[in-house]
Amino acid sequence: MSAISPSEGPEASQRRERAAIAAQACQTCRNRKSKCDERRPKCSLCTRLNVECEYREPLPTKKDKTMVHILDTLTRLENKFDNLSMSRGSRTPPDDHSPAFATSSLAAGSSATSLRDGSKGSEREVTQTFRPKRFPTELQQQYQHLTVPHKIMLWPSIYIHLINSGISAASDLQYVLQEGTPFIIKRELQKHLSPLPSDAGLPCFAVNVGAAEHGQSSNVAFPTLTVQQIQEYSDAYFNTFNVLYPVLNRESFMNDIVARLLREGYGDGDVDSVLALFVFALGQVALEGVFDRPVSIVDGKPSGIRGGTLEHPPGLAIFNEGRRRLGFVATQCSLENVQILLLQATYYEACARHLDFWRSTVAASMACQVLIRCQTIDWSSSTGDLIKRAYWTCILSEELYHLDLDMPQTGIHTMEDDVPLPYFQEANDHDHMGVYSPQVPVAGSEDRNQYQYYFLAMIALRRLIARIHGVIHECEQSTTNAEPLWRNNTSTKAHETPAASTTQDSADDYGGPPVAVIREMVRQLDSWRALLPRPLQWSDNDKFDFPTSDPNSRRPNEPLFNFDPGTIPIGHRYNLDVVTAQLRTRFYYARFMMYRPFVYKALHFPELMTADDANCCALAIKSACLWPLSLSPPKNKKRLVPHLFAWTQNFVGILLIFRMCNVNSCLSTIVDEGGVVGRQEIDLSTQLMLEWVRDVRQVDGIAEWSWNILEPLYGDRLG
Repeated sequence: MSAISPSEGPEASQRRERAAIAAQACQTCRNRKSKCDERRPKCSLCTRLNVECEYREPLPTKKDKTMVHILDTLTRLENKFDNLSMSRGSRTPPDDHSPAFATSSLAAGSSATSLRDGSKGSEREVTQTFRPKRFPTELQQQYQHLTVPHKIMLWPSIYIHLINSGISAASDLQYVLQEGTPFIIKRELQKHLSPLPSDAGLPCFAVNVGAAEHGQSSNVAFPTLTVQQIQEYSDAYFNTFNVLYPVLNRESFMNDIVARLLREGYGDGDVDSVLALFVFALGQVALEGVFDRPVSIVDGKPSGIRGGTLEHPPGLAIFNEGRRRLGFVATQCSLENVQILLLQATYYEACARHLDFWRSTVAASMACQVLIRCQTIDWSSSTGDLIKRAYWTCILSEELYHLDLDMPQTGIHTMEDDVPLPYFQEANDHDHMGVYSPQVPVAGSEDRNQYQYYFLAMIALRRLIARIHGVIHECEQSTTNAEPLWRNNTSTKAHETPAASTTQDSADDYGGPPVAVIREMVRQLDSWRALLPRPLQWSDNDKFDFPTSDPNSRRPNEPLFNFDPGTIPIGHRYNLDVVTAQLRTRFYYARFMMYRPFVYKALHFPELMTADDANCCALAIKSACLWPLSLSPPKNKKRLVPHLFAWTQNFVGILLIFRMCNVNSCLSTIVDEGGVVGRQEIDLSTQLMLEWVRDVRQVDGIAEWSWNILEPLYGDRLG
């Protein structure tokens, strides 16, 4: 960017900069080969800069004004923090609506002698008092303030507490400290030493016997997979898994794929055969995962894992038939191949095969990248819309295992500026073409739009969460894969130069949480929720209630989420409970991650805590309480919960923080005297999360290892 001439004012300079950025944005539009049309919307960057854009994005083919509105609002979230105040001395006062903390009460409850409210000289005395060997040197040097949940047990104060607790499993923490994430992943590898059993299958018979004479393989039919079952399994899949991640078009699947397979049979090298078999397998999981018997009774309580057994999950026979044919199409980089790999990943995660899920998702992401980079795609077509859905499903899946299991990324996220959001054209196709099977019930446009909004809202929330991890916690791009919030062996503080990677040594080197950045991220997260369509909106006071699709209608009297599971399994239409729980819980997860650095500060630098810091620490704890996903009905249908590992891992980290609220004087004072979060909320959340981990450990190697630490730690709560 050119320098400013002496005669050039700041306004002229800004205009020049905006024009340069706009030219780059227009070049991006030009690369998409979009034609200029005054009716088409500007590209998002030119819109934000309020400059003219020669090339425009394609108009949505769907004429639903509400959908256009949500697409517009979801892309208008701010991406920059250029003007944030990052100076060490800047402290923003507490919110007027947030309870303030009395300095005297914190000082009385804290292990330190005073808060950071005196002169610089007194501060230096406090930090010098704090400096002597409070935590082992290896902890101070090797701990990194990562957002990966299992890293919480490496926080120095939590690490020391676990070691001193006498828990035998705590001896493994030295290996976690030395090896990091690979040690955790080994627990999962040891849990599942062999793949899913291959002995289950479906009886079949050939339907084109003469094909062998021409050197072709014979197609087969499965007599036990009846037309009625195909209809039931398809309906179950599209009403559950495809609501969460809509990678398929229901009408085209039934009319084109299923109808042909019923006529011609299932063949080797036929992508439609593999695709359909995986859909049917997931449909059986969706039915039995809700209404079938629990796989076990855990301490007198039925497991939330239903259907089949721990070794033979529901739909395994059908899934194996798809697996046997997958090898013939596995190396293709077509849309169907990406869809197949995503369906395979979904099935593996429903069986708690987390690393198989990861491998399948990686394969889908790589195939999707090749598909997008090497083909000319008309994004306004129905095929282009399905590619967009597959792409964003890959992004959402990859982001979670990267953030919560610390697994490497494929690089697919670098293309997100080039792939538009989906427009969900099947409703428009149905309205204009009028072609659909009368046997396949088509959801009303209102219901259809509502679940399209869920997917789009998750995409926008994912961007915010990625920003939280990348800006607040400063995930670096080097071999450490993470960034602490402080610096060492240099005079520059972390909040002054966030990209630097060092470790913590003393309170004098501790820069503290980047308060200005956190405030901005809180504003953006609240804006995201406020901009949601009416059917998706909720407040903190009604986070357990049914969403309302009609502003004039009343919500049901009973809540959607409750503590009493009841005796009758509940299967809400269109997977309402799971999809709502996922969206709301992910919101509170994001809020928790934003405020979590204040929990770290309270545990390790209580003498530096201000009243505002204590308030943010309390908000972090409150944000981790009573997540809807941990309540009924979702907790009783764990096979339908997407990315099961992510929630389990976060529950383990949160339980360790809850434990410190009882044994750490600073956190205990914040909870008891702050007025933000109460003991009852923490106790209820603790019980729910312990039940979750105790249940999931049957199929989850990382949860099984974590339970060996949590069980003796919370022995008094498990009676």
